[in-house]
Amino acid sequence: MSNIEHNKKKFGRRIEQLDHILKDNTFLTDGSYREFVVSMYKALTSGRKITPKMESAITKIVKSYAKTMNPEYRKERLDYTENTISKLNMIKRRLDQCNYTRSYTADKLWFLESIEKQVYSRGSLSVKQRKALNKMYLQFEKKLEKSEKKT
Repeated sequence: MSNIEHNKKKFGRRIEQLDHILKDNTFLTDGSYREFVVSMYKALTSGRKITPKMESAITKIVKSYAKTMNPEYRKERLDYTENTISKLNMIKRRLDQCNYTRSYTADKLWFLESIEKQVYSRGSLSVKQRKALNKMYLQFEKKLEKSEKKT
């Protein structure tokens, strides 16, 4: 029996699942992750020997896809995204009110917009990113308080 037949027999269901995932354009938007999924699919269909590590990666792909198709998860992620974007907009307004120099403001806006892009694409932020945003917010609030005291 050839490796192709062996893989079809052993991983037939996974091949179908990966095929379905690859056809769903809403799930695979990130180029590098898509390439990885394609390489795993090709490994299965071309008869390559599937190592335990590859098998676990394929299982992980299918599980994460199933998770994102869950309506509760989608609603949770959408709520998180909306909440985070509203907080980012609040920080942008505070930055605007602070009257910093143009270059400083542009630098901070660039950072905030890159964070916003990530929230839309990944639906999450790292702990360091959240701490940086919190620090910015507190800094802007402090600056606004000082300027209010002067007037």
